[in-house]
Amino acid sequence: MRMSLTKEVEFDTGHRVPDHASKCFNPHGHRYRVRATCAGELINEDGAADNGMLVDFSDLKAWMTEYVHDVYDHAFVVYENDDIMRSSLEHGSPDWKIVIVPFIPTAENMAQDIFDRLAPIIESHWRNNIRLVKIEVWETPTSKAIVE
Repeated sequence: MRMSLTKEVEFDTGHRVPDHASKCFNPHGHRYRVRATCAGELINEDGAADNGMLVDFSDLKAWMTEYVHDVYDHAFVVYENDDIMRSSLEHGSPDWKIVIVPFIPTAENMAQDIFDRLAPIIESHWRNNIRLVKIEVWETPTSKAIVE
């Protein structure tokens, strides 16, 4: 039987969209919510610790915490070619958490980055029985980007 399940994490992150024609040009932050949806075949093996499961929610939470939350939480995400923002941040504290990325940090690009980070981790674990099928990134409570 094919099953799917989802797990969510939240984090607070700052960013700016350097070429944006409106207010997102300015440095600002969001409370992001990320939902990962996985699908695969249900384990049906009497006596196995994973009997009746697709994946242990605690494993999925641990991967999302390490590869998403801990990367982005309370960081300022900066596009590597955003010279203005990078220069501004260089004058700040060396203790600031700055994440330099090779993409403009829009919700769409962050969703793709998160998918790319999580897919190989998820798919190499748990009996190779599970696939990451969707990442949803809410940048605001009413705005989200989806990668499938």
